Amino acid sequence: MFSGAQFSIHAMSDNFVDVILGGVRALGSPDDIRLETDDISTLVVGTPQRVFEAMQSAYAESCRLGGHVVLQAHISRGCPGEPDDPLCRPQAAGGSESARANSAGGEGPAATAADVADTADATAAHTASPAAIADPRSVDPIGIPVAAQFSLYPMGTDRYMEVIAAEIEQMKMSGVFDHSKHFCTKLRGDLAKVMAAVHGSFERAAEHAGHVVIQLTVSKGSPSEST
Repeated sequence: MFSGAQFSIHAMSDNFVDVILGGVRALGSPDDIRLETDDISTLVVGTPQRVFEAMQSAYAESCRLGGHVVLQAHISRGCPGEPDDPLCRPQAAGGSESARANSAGGEGPAATAADVADTADATAAHTASPAAIADPRSVDPIGIPVAAQFSLYPMGTDRYMEVIAAEIEQMKMSGVFDHSKHFCTKLRGDLAKVMAAVHGSFERAAEHAGHVVIQLTVSKGSPSEST
């Protein structure tokens, strides 16, 4: 399986350089995820849980440094155009040298026919069980209130609308649901709870679709909040 995200942090303040780079530096140099940052976004590759943890860590640090800060993220798992990566398997979370040596670096090689054929099986084998998904209502807050909206795309299944509808109903019980919007669902609450809710949706959708994509926007301190 291959899972990861491309995310960008946008700081609307005079100290935007410190806010953005502070978030990037908060990621550190962990062994169990792969990080690549350029002038557009930061790539994080690893298990879905570690991907969400990394994004939350970076964005939380930027929120503490700035005023109005926005996270834009494109999150994907099981893409048939990507090679299987040992870092994305739960058992490789220790980040061993062999796992890193076998993981794809940079752009990575073009997927072969065998890579594409094996994607669904590899994804199913490494999907988190429902018991492993944190309930947002029980997640400890970290004191950063945010608003967010996300769109869920379960790929490769004719039942995609059923999966989306089920996740909207799950969100209504998450404690962070705000309302449904055209093309997306709006959430509001503590950052840790919001990220847990979106992560849960990502994991549950993967039980029904081999390739799952989420488009996520999170905003803290927006001046248009009450208008």
